[in-house]
Amino acid sequence: MKDDIYHLIEKYLDGTITPAEEEQLMAWYQHHNQTDVEWPSENAGEEEQVHLRMLTRLQQQINIPAAKPNTNRRLWYYLSAAASVLIILGVATYFYVPQLQHQPGPQTSTAQVLKDIAPGGNKAILTLANGDKVMLEDAKNGIISQQGNAAVNKTDSGSLFYNEVAGNAAANIVYNVLNTPYGGQYQITLQDGTKVWLNAGSTLRFPTSFPGNERNVTLTGEAYFEVAKDKARPFFVTVNAGSAAPMTVRVLGTHFNINAYPDEQHNIVTLLEGSVKVDCGQANALLVPGNAAILNKTSGKLNIKDGDTEAATAWKNGYFLFDNEKIESIMRQISRWYNVEISYQGDVSGKAIGGSLSRSKNVSEVLNMLELTGTVHFKTEGRRITVMP
Repeated sequence: MKDDIYHLIEKYLDGTITPAEEEQLMAWYQHHNQTDVEWPSENAGEEEQVHLRMLTRLQQQINIPAAKPNTNRRLWYYLSAAASVLIILGVATYFYVPQLQHQPGPQTSTAQVLKDIAPGGNKAILTLANGDKVMLEDAKNGIISQQGNAAVNKTDSGSLFYNEVAGNAAANIVYNVLNTPYGGQYQITLQDGTKVWLNAGSTLRFPTSFPGNERNVTLTGEAYFEVAKDKARPFFVTVNAGSAAPMTVRVLGTHFNINAYPDEQHNIVTLLEGSVKVDCGQANALLVPGNAAILNKTSGKLNIKDGDTEAATAWKNGYFLFDNEKIESIMRQISRWYNVEISYQGDVSGKAIGGSLSRSKNVSEVLNMLELTGTVHFKTEGRRITVMP
């Protein structure tokens, strides 16, 4: 039951809910307001007071008048998961509780002064073997170029694929580079059928075909891979080549996400399907689905733990997912997707937020939702966002 309601409220807040689903959600909510469901009382403990405030915010979003609380059962139990959509799971130590009573309204929110910035989109630069650069956002659909023994095809506004040209197998193997700027993302199908989705601020270097007994690409940034199965030719991803903490991921055919931005402390490989071997200098590990390999780039230590596959692939599926995540980490993600500069005024270290938000929202909507926690506030000037306690 909780999962169904969570799903409906998430769609309602994202604006993707259908009329029939919205009717179902409202009927459920009204039913639990009008029957024998207990709300946390005003004299409840601190944790229940947090839940009460969370429910009040949920009511304001749904715009249903609050029913008079009665004293039989606890509504917050049913909605604790759903309310996380509002980014009001809150902070590990509940330091937003006193602030929620006096948080700024829509007219005074500092995020509202921002001249709105649209979310990122399908933007990338393709560098050909001769150094020519193709702005894919402006390129027409169809064959862009012939590179080695492969033709480069743009299929739509956010996708490339490489296919081998018949009768040209003897052509030299050449390399192309796909780069997504801040505010961009792109998807590419390599000549072997492997599909790669690049997140903002990422670079993939790859051969235009794979004639040998190995398939090798290099990555900086973040990408989701669906590697075409080929037992005779393993697929290698070299991560942050030339850095102090390089990593190599070896696969045969599998689905996985790599997060390896230069400004993050860790490289993280999260496996969804199949198996991968991760090598980091003297350390190596074999992952099974659900595992995450985490390389500390400072110490060089490699840890294996249960990963959060939903969080790892949220960006590919069109939303942000924060699981008690530090503000600095959240703002780095916002910086990349909206192509904005982030600065800090005051100490926000140690503060964290949980919840999910659509990546299709303008930046002001995202900042306003973060402000609703009472954890942080924002001042904006052009494309600079200043984060304040």
